[in-house]
Amino acid sequence: MITEIKTIEELKFFVQENESLFRKKVCYAFRGEMGAGKTTLIHCILEYNGINSFQGSPTYSIINEYESQDGNCFYHIDCYRLKNDFEAFDLGLEELLSEKNPIFIEWADKIEKFLPADTIWIDISVSNDQIRTIEIANENRS
Repeated sequence: MITEIKTIEELKFFVQENESLFRKKVCYAFRGEMGAGKTTLIHCILEYNGINSFQGSPTYSIINEYESQDGNCFYHIDCYRLKNDFEAFDLGLEELLSEKNPIFIEWADKIEKFLPADTIWIDISVSNDQIRTIEIANENRS
């Protein structure tokens, strides 16, 4: 699925339209250059799922955990600062993935070999006129 997004309102509508996709208890792997909108899309997804306490990208903490009002747990991971597989392992990623909660991972390429086969890959690119193109695929990339 490929979608072009021009405004934040369109992004929120995109999340609403794809509600069933973004409520799955799987790993969502985000790719895109710095400033492409990975964090903004994750924020919209969490907000749609009832998370009103979004803390931004966990660039330094690496993992943010959220609980919705209905008791569902969501994880937001930012792998930008990870330097090697040992750091990924130290995150407790294997344990998080085994819990079967929605996990949203920025810079997922850095930990690709640890991700399950049912990972949903979300690529975001930005054109010169600031239109975001979001491409979603469920594929095993390893």
